[in-house]
Amino acid sequence: MKEPLYVITLFSDGKIKPIYFIWNNRRLKIENITYNWRTVDENGINQHFSVISGSFYYHLLFVTSMSRWYLTEVESTLA
Repeated sequence: MKEPLYVITLFSDGKIKPIYFIWNNRRLKIENITYNWRTVDENGINQHFSVISGSFYYHLLFVTSMSRWYLTEVESTLA
């Protein structure tokens, strides 16, 4: 899964902080960023964020060279 996504983001002091995202015509507030990391590929540096909204984990990907966000994974927080 690599679905384009609209993300309201705070860029401050060289850091990226996603605040909200729009998915399936819903605005979802990011309640917690559980983990973030960087990878490098042919597009350059990619920023990854594992976030919680409601009862789901979302994996958000920011492709820095294109300034684009993608949703790559959704998983329930309920066991």
